[in-house]
Amino acid sequence: MMHLEEGNKQSYWADGLPVGISVLRPFDRVQLAVWTLSFFICGVYAVWRVVGGTAVYDVLQWMALPFAVCGGLYFLHHKIWVPLIVLLAAVAVLYVAGLPHYLIYALAYVFVGAVGVAAVVDALQRQIFYRTLNRVRYLNLKKHLSLTDRFTAFLYNIPPDLDTRNLSISAPPVRRRFPWRNLGSSVVLSLGVGMFFWIYLSMNPSFVTVDYSQSVPLFIFTLMLYIPVLILPFSVFQSLDARLVTGFRDFRLYNGAVATIQRMAVPVFAALVFVLLALDQDEPGRVLAYIALSAVMILFTVGITALIYYYAMAAQTAADIRTKWKLFIPVPLYGGLAEPKEEAAVPGTPVRDETDFGRLTLPPQK
Repeated sequence: MMHLEEGNKQSYWADGLPVGISVLRPFDRVQLAVWTLSFFICGVYAVWRVVGGTAVYDVLQWMALPFAVCGGLYFLHHKIWVPLIVLLAAVAVLYVAGLPHYLIYALAYVFVGAVGVAAVVDALQRQIFYRTLNRVRYLNLKKHLSLTDRFTAFLYNIPPDLDTRNLSISAPPVRRRFPWRNLGSSVVLSLGVGMFFWIYLSMNPSFVTVDYSQSVPLFIFTLMLYIPVLILPFSVFQSLDARLVTGFRDFRLYNGAVATIQRMAVPVFAALVFVLLALDQDEPGRVLAYIALSAVMILFTVGITALIYYYAMAAQTAADIRTKWKLFIPVPLYGGLAEPKEEAAVPGTPVRDETDFGRLTLPPQK
């Protein structure tokens, strides 16, 4: 509903999200509810085990179970039986063959957990896209910014001097080949975010005492499943080219989020080098080996998840969001310094028949 709000320099008309703007499907709501409930249950169980004296590295792998549950629901909902049966048979054969349990765990969670991660990411994108744009829309007009407004401005690196009302998206192009560039961008960002975890692990004195052959691979893999949930939701802004239109260069929200992550990664890498130098007398090679293992698992886990997402979900999500754009912004806001090429391009400009001015007849030349 339209209402008048007090702005930074003058009052402005603001509007909330229109009725029917949501692109969440019933199955998406079920996925988010199941993930939230299972995450809470697993979190309580993990805390109970840790309080009871169990090492955190031995119980944290339970936090990956919500993604496995969501992955199983995705298989059942879409009636994908063959891959699920093949996976169960492979797990049984590997268990009988005597392979280490963490390898069997990783194999099962790569194919089921990664599907669950992609499904959760898809549901999150459908939930946050228009909510984010609606918050960005009036960001630089408000007199007082809330904590959520400040976080949004920081996360998307939005300059304070832009007219944020002039939002626009582009129709997703017809995909003729797999979007490898988008996948590569997501993997690189995930690799940077993964270093945040290693700052804590490298500074934790108990980390070097963990058995490398048992708990560490499970612990690393559990953390890696959560990294795509932090990074991949931004990809929908890249797919739809969500941007703030200006008279000169448009500001793209995805580029702003990437700039924020990169800006935060610089001190992280600097701190990591400092920690490794400080641990020089305590087997730094071991820490470097863990970091290398983490990088490999990030590339593998995020790569599998991104492949599933871009192959099976991204195109449909972008198309569904695009169909609701006219409901969100029925008429584009013209706000630029350059004159439009055609007057009819400005919303509301009447078009007049030029013959109304009469016809000019020149006398014949002698």
